[in-house]
Amino acid sequence: MTIAAAYVLLVVGISLLPGRLPYEMVREHGPIETLSAAGYFYFCLFLFHFNSIGAVQTSFAPGLFVFLLGLRELDFHQRFTTMGVFKTKFFISPGVPVVEKIIVTILLVAVLIYGIIYLRRALPTFKGDLLDGRPSSLSIACAVGCAVLSKFLDGNSEIFGDMFPMVENFETFSITVEECLELFIPVFFLQALLQYGRESVRRYAAESAVEN
Repeated sequence: MTIAAAYVLLVVGISLLPGRLPYEMVREHGPIETLSAAGYFYFCLFLFHFNSIGAVQTSFAPGLFVFLLGLRELDFHQRFTTMGVFKTKFFISPGVPVVEKIIVTILLVAVLIYGIIYLRRALPTFKGDLLDGRPSSLSIACAVGCAVLSKFLDGNSEIFGDMFPMVENFETFSITVEECLELFIPVFFLQALLQYGRESVRRYAAESAVEN
């Protein structure tokens, strides 16, 4: 509830800024997008720290995938290639060198296979924890929900023109809603990590008490 209120306040606060400031806040490589990327990298740092001190015990996968999301937020998928690697045109365009296509294909397939293997192992436990109402699982579900909703809103700014006819520049408002949703993806991941850490400490304390 607190995070939802913070999201609404952030969207409203940005929208009420004067002049071009709302657009400058949510533009490509602007402050909100930079904060989103920073949130992913902070998650990776906290995950490494918590694992190193024994507060949590996780595999390499969560940190890797969240780190890749941070790179994606910084447009690394198109900074070192002829064009964006997530476009079909990348693989069929004669303007893209064959060696580049091969390297990108190998990397993408490797990440995809690793992701499928990890999800097959983790999903049953996650589904059980989600049904049990475990806070960390609920936070992860909220992060996924933000990702899906922001993807849906991307390129559908006309929705806000119909829903909020009083908004002068509904395209900027749409970008604000979308970018703030993307900002809260790492926020929910960080919350999930902190909750998971607390859950792990409590579980360890309970197990120690039983043994004693």
